[in-house]
Amino acid sequence: MFARWFYISTSRLDEIDTEECIREIVNVSIPRNRSLEVTGALLFTGRNFVQYLEGTPTAIEELKASILQDPRHENVRTIASGEYSHRRFVTWSLAYAGPSQFVANIVDRASEDALQGSGEQIEALAQLLAEFSIRGRS
Repeated sequence: MFARWFYISTSRLDEIDTEECIREIVNVSIPRNRSLEVTGALLFTGRNFVQYLEGTPTAIEELKASILQDPRHENVRTIASGEYSHRRFVTWSLAYAGPSQFVANIVDRASEDALQGSGEQIEALAQLLAEFSIRGRS
């Protein structure tokens, strides 16, 4: 059995250094996630982070504690968490395709729906993240 933590947070990144900060987050997260055997995806809209993490309950709790203390995030809201039967991002230690201004409105709307909605809306947002992930490894 796996655990997952699916959340949205508001970015506290300075607009001037945003690209460099995101690059640092990705560069640190990929090897850390690999070492913890965690897979998942990250999407950054310029205003919000949406991240789906999956792995052992211990690894997920470790990453969750780290993210909750990270000053680059505020207003961290859990969309879904707990035991889950399978991995969604099997080949990705962290799927990330870069800042996505094009889809920011779609993601923001889907995120808000997932926060207020049903399992169906949560799964729709997870599927949206999966569709942004290109098959491969990182």
